[in-house]
Amino acid sequence: MTATIRVDFDRDLWLYVPEEWPWNQFADLDDWAGTITRLLTDAYSLDQPTARWIDESLHSIATDRPETESRFVYLANPAEFVFFVSVLYPTSSPELTLDDLAAVHDPAATSAVMVTTFLSDLLGDGVRSIRYADVGEPDHDIAAIAQYAWQKNGLDVVMIAANFNIALLTELLPIVDDLARSISIVDA
Repeated sequence: MTATIRVDFDRDLWLYVPEEWPWNQFADLDDWAGTITRLLTDAYSLDQPTARWIDESLHSIATDRPETESRFVYLANPAEFVFFVSVLYPTSSPELTLDDLAAVHDPAATSAVMVTTFLSDLLGDGVRSIRYADVGEPDHDIAAIAQYAWQKNGLDVVMIAANFNIALLTELLPIVDDLARSISIVDA
């Protein structure tokens, strides 16, 4: 059997981004993103430009995803921001350490990376790094990045949350930590 991940996320806070189509009752990405956008528009009385922005954001988040990556969108205040995290789970690479997987030595970091042991009841001891990095955008914006890493059952499990709004990532960090702690490894 092959190992894979399971994320037992809070469905009141996070939206799973489907990895293949059709998925549940949704025929394709347009059907899924359109339905989510309509529901959010009705629930939050969003104007058309905001609804269009959310639809475009959902399309963008759902595309160009590697096979061993899952994405989750946090939509608590969709009129203000759309925030997502990536969970990657490739087969373990023996040459990589937890520090490598958590990008502790990221050369793009603009200050010392904050590194802590991150305990998960489901995955054991891991590493969480928080760094501020110049990610190569044309205007040289600094991104705040929280990156979590574990090695277990033949998988390198990495979760990445990043945003150019440093205050937003700081505010959401406890919620992101909870999502990270909900990840487990199961047989596929």
